[in-house]
Amino acid sequence: MTTKSIHKPRWAIALGIPFFLFLCCFLITLTTKFKDHPALFSNAILIDIFVVAPFIYFLAIRKSAVSKWTVLRVFVSGLVVAGLILKSPSNIFLNLLETWIYPLLEGGLIFFVGRKFYIANKNAKKANATAPDFLTHCRVVMSEVFGNAKFGNIISSEISVMYYAFFIRRNKIIDYEQRFSSYKENGIVIVLWVILFIFLIETSGVHFLVRIWNHTLAWVLTGLSLYTCIQLFGHIRAIKARPITINKDSLEIHNGLAGDAIIQLDNIDKFVLSKKVPEGRNPIKIALLKNFENHNVVVYLKSPIRVTMIFGMQKNADAVLFYVDKSKDFQKILQSKLHEASIKF
Repeated sequence: MTTKSIHKPRWAIALGIPFFLFLCCFLITLTTKFKDHPALFSNAILIDIFVVAPFIYFLAIRKSAVSKWTVLRVFVSGLVVAGLILKSPSNIFLNLLETWIYPLLEGGLIFFVGRKFYIANKNAKKANATAPDFLTHCRVVMSEVFGNAKFGNIISSEISVMYYAFFIRRNKIIDYEQRFSSYKENGIVIVLWVILFIFLIETSGVHFLVRIWNHTLAWVLTGLSLYTCIQLFGHIRAIKARPITINKDSLEIHNGLAGDAIIQLDNIDKFVLSKKVPEGRNPIKIALLKNFENHNVVVYLKSPIRVTMIFGMQKNADAVLFYVDKSKDFQKILQSKLHEASIKF
């Protein structure tokens, strides 16, 4: 019995030809023919951008493992290109794009992501399990939508900032048997709140100083600073909402939005309660402020894993360092799980 082989996508065709079409459309807008007949050429350009380019991309990836949803990224890229090169206010189709299609795409993406989380939560309830971690699940969904794990991780980080900052509450199911907090005994939340308030005060001062010189620049810097404050606020809330969890077959380590590591129990060589950094290893501390945040657990791995850090950046590690409350209880329960896993395997 033979299995159907999955071909690798022809990226030179899938991305190269749409890019070439976009470039040609841009060059056409610079010609005198386009200026003489803008309506005719605009319609032809829109067909190339929104029909031909996505269709060629689809043909190139249809037999591969790449999600068909990634056709949307070519379509969205076309929207951006069309908005930049076609600026005629009399173009009916372009006005239709700006008035209806943009909002529909945004609404469709929100509906798609929301539906994915609704199904995941529903399945978790049927299995008498806890709802999936939002950020972890969001990375899976965004990677499927955009067809690129790195880009999906970046988008997921931005979505999660808003989610944890304004929507999620503290995880109340901290039983110190399966779920452990990581902020109550080390005072990191207080440190982060102090940093946040200092940053807000400095933002106000910088705004008034720069405003004397340049009004627009002052507001740009203030906007960036306020968004940084929202990110830090979201991280503080996420620390309380994302516990460290010992599952049946894995150990999930979370530290707010600063980093995550999911370690299979059969991949753990050993673990120790220690504040030292292991030598002769490639360790990663899961923390936002590595010089200010202590760790009290070191997990040594048999094989390196990919640890996801802030903004979705990933690094290889064969030792993971993190802080956990009630470390003695954590040690007993994890040792028991590792013993059960060793018997199982």
